[in-house]
Order: sequence, then structure tokens, then C-alpha cells
Amino acid sequence: MLGLSFAARYPRDVSALVLVGCGTFDEHSRSLYRRSLDQLLGEAGRRRIAALQSRLTIESNAAERDALLGELGAVYMGAESYELLDGPSESADGLPADEPGHRETWEDALRLQREGIEPEAFRAVAARVLMIHGAVDPHPGEATRDLLRRFIPQLEYLELDRCGHEPWRERHARDRFVESVREWLRRT
Repeated sequence: MLGLSFAARYPRDVSALVLVGCGTFDEHSRSLYRRSLDQLLGEAGRRRIAALQSRLTIESNAAERDALLGELGAVYMGAESYELLDGPSESADGLPADEPGHRETWEDALRLQREGIEPEAFRAVAARVLMIHGAVDPHPGEATRDLLRRFIPQLEYLELDRCGHEPWRERHARDRFVESVREWLRRT
């Protein structure tokens, strides 16, 4: 999502953009996502999410807030994945959770959508765009693709079978993901 914002603001600086597990840009897509995620989480997952969110609302210690966000992320990733190479509780990128950064970024994304700035601003994206999406990712790939194509007609779409939200971490999709990106970049 941030890549699209950057490419719209600085279209001359971006020649190719790969969107992986792209987030949502409208309330309809978010409702599809929430419904799918709710089903994947199951009762136990929903209870765990509610407990962590409750703790997050009352926690004032920054380090604890980051830790709670990390725990939330692990629960969500467990539901959003097909078969990870490493477990959902493992941080694939080794980066610590940043609760204020996450919250502020998402609030800004929602504000840009509410104010009608995004996805309208994506008309300025001049780069070739490839959207790669896992077939079992609860984020609604096809709905997001269809919405984005109204603003980015050059958007190409690839859906990977047996793949969740992070294809580079998925046992059955990783090789196809990497090769697809390489091939697309060669053509670009």
C-alpha cells in the first residue's frame, strides 16, 4: 500500500512496482476481508485476538504495546497463511513490532481513503504494476485488483495456489513467487 502511495506521488521515480498481499482500499473489500479472516480464525482465534486487543487498549508501556502488537500479528499470520516455512510466531524479517508506527500508518491510509485521495491518486502511477496474491489470503485479491484496475489499467494480477498473505514464506508458493517476480522484472 505504501508502495502505491509513493509511486503515485513520485511517478517518475518508479518504473516497476510489485504489490504482494496488497491491503484494501475501500470498506467493501475490508468487510470481505473481515468476514474471511473471522472464519479462518475460528472461535479460539477470535477470543485470543479480543484478549490481546483488550490488553492493548489499557497498556501504556511502549515496549509492552509493541510486544502485544507482535502477538496479534502472529495470531493473524497463523490464520492468513497456508503453510509457512517458519512458524507464524517467527518474525520472518527480524524487525521488531512498532505499535505507534503501525497505528499511525493505518490511520493515515484510512484517512486518505475517507477523504477520497486514495485510490484516486493512483491514476498518476506510470509504472508497470504486478499484484501477486495468495489464493488463501483472506485479503480479497480479486476485489482489490478490480478496484485498483479502475485507476491503474496497466496492473497485472497473479494468484498463487496454496499460498497465504506472505508468499515468500509459504512452503508451496515460495519458488513460484520468486520466479514469477524475476520473470516479470526481466520483461519490465
